[in-house]
Amino acid sequence: MMRTIFTLALALAACWFRPLSLTAQTLVPAETHCLLVPLDPAARTARASRIVEAEVLDVVGFRGKNGRIFTRHQLRVFKQLKGPAQPTLTLITEGGTVGLERQQLTNTLSLVPGEQGVFYLEPAAFAGLAAGSEWQAYGSEQGFIRYDVRAGTAAEPFRRYSLTDATFYSAVAGDAPQLVQANPSLDAALQQLRQPAAAAKGAAPVITTLSPASLTAGTSAVLTISGSGFGGTRGTGSVEFRNADDGGATYTKVNDDDYLSWTDTRIQVRVPSLSAGRNPAGTGPVRVTTSGQLATVSLGSVTIVYAATNVLDTNTGQRAVPGHRNFDGAGGMTFRLDPDFASNTAAAASWQRALATWRCQTGVNWTLGTTRSKSGVADDGENSVGFDGGGQLPSGVLGRTTSYYRGCYRANGSVVFYVQEVDTQFDDAAAWQFGPANPSVTQLDFESVAVHELGHAQQLSHLILPTAVMHFAIARGQRSRTLAASSDIAGGRYILRTRSFQPDICGPSPMLPAPLTSQAAVLASGSGVTVQWTTREECYLSGFVVERASADTTAGWQAVATVAAGAGGGQYRFVDAQPRPGLSYYRLRVRRPDGSLDAALPMGVTDEAAAATSLLIYPNPVNGYGPINLQYVGGAAAGAVVVRFYDAVGRYLGGTRFEYLPGVNITTINSPPLRAGYYLIRWTDTNGRDGTTPFVVTE
Repeated sequence: MMRTIFTLALALAACWFRPLSLTAQTLVPAETHCLLVPLDPAARTARASRIVEAEVLDVVGFRGKNGRIFTRHQLRVFKQLKGPAQPTLTLITEGGTVGLERQQLTNTLSLVPGEQGVFYLEPAAFAGLAAGSEWQAYGSEQGFIRYDVRAGTAAEPFRRYSLTDATFYSAVAGDAPQLVQANPSLDAALQQLRQPAAAAKGAAPVITTLSPASLTAGTSAVLTISGSGFGGTRGTGSVEFRNADDGGATYTKVNDDDYLSWTDTRIQVRVPSLSAGRNPAGTGPVRVTTSGQLATVSLGSVTIVYAATNVLDTNTGQRAVPGHRNFDGAGGMTFRLDPDFASNTAAAASWQRALATWRCQTGVNWTLGTTRSKSGVADDGENSVGFDGGGQLPSGVLGRTTSYYRGCYRANGSVVFYVQEVDTQFDDAAAWQFGPANPSVTQLDFESVAVHELGHAQQLSHLILPTAVMHFAIARGQRSRTLAASSDIAGGRYILRTRSFQPDICGPSPMLPAPLTSQAAVLASGSGVTVQWTTREECYLSGFVVERASADTTAGWQAVATVAAGAGGGQYRFVDAQPRPGLSYYRLRVRRPDGSLDAALPMGVTDEAAAATSLLIYPNPVNGYGPINLQYVGGAAAGAVVVRFYDAVGRYLGGTRFEYLPGVNITTINSPPLRAGYYLIRWTDTNGRDGTTPFVVTE
């Protein structure tokens, strides 16, 4: 199995009010965000050893200690604002890609080739890396002012600038720059912006409607933009949404593969949660720029009600919503507190209330285990929660959460990701109110921040929606501990029901819907099939439904029993005295208080006569010009099946292989070219089983 490991360190969103002086070059939002403390500009300039205007040329990932991945960037320096002039520099950032493994951190500087701006640099001093001639950004994300070259603007987390202002360089570095080499793209853009009459050619586009007005991001939801003057083809045109990570202070572009159609009067795009700029689309107006670089902003706005986190596979360019898995053998994921965090009883209690908030409103299967014997963030298989006692967090960062992802490719080439591990770390020196009392006007509400961070662990991204916990910002003195039903809860359920509770070929078994901890279906000769299951800390539960299906589960499920919640005291059992002969499946569904149902992984049972027919082709007959759908019931351990195709007279036509997990597996395989007729699949399981499955091909 090809595997990809992705780590996503998700930014915290506790924020505070702190008025900053305005200059002609600076626009400061009233709210801060992402648990970033605004760095003083003068102190940042003084602390940086070098300040340069530069462009990112490339990204090369490498691995340090503790499983951490870093990225080495070559910078082409255009102007030197502090320090000796040098045409190129090497910058190290946290996160990156090594082969098929990736770590990506938010609330931490992340760069892509072609980006340019002003870098505030200090010698690289990351734990696990040898000291050398390489550099890191002081304050991480706040150590880079990112340019929008085409618009002639620049932005950092708390300030906005105009590059056409003659005082820009003195404002950001306190001195005039030294030219190292020309910056042709910026020079051309600024020249055009300073001559708007010459630059504007043709009629500006007009946006009349945005439909629908409310939708989700990262779920393949499609926005239709109607109007005129967009141009017959996209060319170098673009669609941009408000950037949810900074509350809409900047725009973020749609990915190239998210454009579905572009005509002079209508554009259709998928709404990204991982845009070309690596940000989620947020609530607000939409900007369209034509291929001729004429731009317009819609008068109306779209509302993004939730954003499902997407993980990028840098090998294929695919983005996928990650799911959760049953890693602790008890349904899902167990968190463990660092010793210093556990010793702060108020902090520990606050975090546990936050965990219960998600578990008891979406069904995510999380629990708290024993205290760890160590501290700190590492790719070590432990889901940790702790304080930053050793100065690991960058300057100005009050905390962050890291989600680790792994993935693999299906037979059709599509990518699957799941959450392998989650680590969270907070600044122990921050002014926290651990609750349950309300925070004062100078305090950050810890439980609100913890609920938000666990929302990132649930795999939700930032919103521009003040009623939601996943809103990008929270002020000092603000309490935001309650999940919004239409956004936070709906988004969490989407992740769980479409990705987490569903079987796939990648990794361990899927997560069980909380409060389930185990399930089993056993066939005993003469006594039927016994279905039994266990629960823990029952909440968000009204009962259970036991369902049964034939070998072809696509034909539908039949309810055979209903069981009330609490009837088993955490230990439940149902006996089907008249099971179906041969291969059949049982499925346990958890009934929620709102009447909805969450289905657990189906369980296959089979007698000896059916053991050799546990690979099912559907539909059968099949069309010989497309992939073939398979359903396979795995045994107690994961494995792989080798499939060989034969025609009616026994001639071998070709073969393939697919991997499976315990329980029901549904996948597709590619067949050799097949004409209409009768064929056989002969299959061999690496765990010892084999068999033959006939099928018919139609034209």
